[in-house]
Amino acid sequence: MGLTEYTLNLEIRDPGLKPDILRRQGKLPLALYGKGIEPVTLMGDALSISKTLKHAGESSLVNIKIAGQDDRIVLFKEPQYNPTTGAVLHLDLYQVNLREKIRAEVPLVFEGEAPAIEAVEGVLITNKDKIEVECLPEYLPHEIKVDLSGLANIDDEVKVKDLKLPAGVEVLDEPEESVVTITKQREEEVEEVPVSEEEAVAQVEVTSEKPEEGTSEAPAE
Repeated sequence: MGLTEYTLNLEIRDPGLKPDILRRQGKLPLALYGKGIEPVTLMGDALSISKTLKHAGESSLVNIKIAGQDDRIVLFKEPQYNPTTGAVLHLDLYQVNLREKIRAEVPLVFEGEAPAIEAVEGVLITNKDKIEVECLPEYLPHEIKVDLSGLANIDDEVKVKDLKLPAGVEVLDEPEESVVTITKQREEEVEEVPVSEEEAVAQVEVTSEKPEEGTSEAPAE
């Protein structure tokens, strides 16, 4: 499979070409940058890029090919979306140096079921859905799994320090930060509606006048 399973074919973009025109042509404007390199404006097929972004996210290396140039290894950064349609409007590409460590946010994937949810009617609270890591590009994980099967009691939790990380990966979040925790189910409080003194007296009178079940008055002859 190599260093990355994702590849995109891109083109150099004329900076004077308006993004709206590109999008109408099915193209997506891109900006390539990185440490020690000259920024480059690029463009590519919007559908292909959107599909790759969906699968790779911002934590997988992507190989990009530009005609007449050497391949580059990048990370997707700061995607911008149309708030109405959800379509990708713009995307940054950060070129990595394979010999230097990088920092990236990696999503957490929760696996298994917490026994406390059924055994003690606990509620699973998620405090973090991603963590920041540092490593060489070749060791960057696409995701980090969190095992929930050990959460059996109220107040049980998984902390950052409990996460199992691949070799060569260092987590930058605080070790004692909680990732997930089990809490008690909140009891619904029934709000009592205040009753005035007059209403209380009226209720007592109505109750006292109501005949007991199983009895009835004989009709007057």
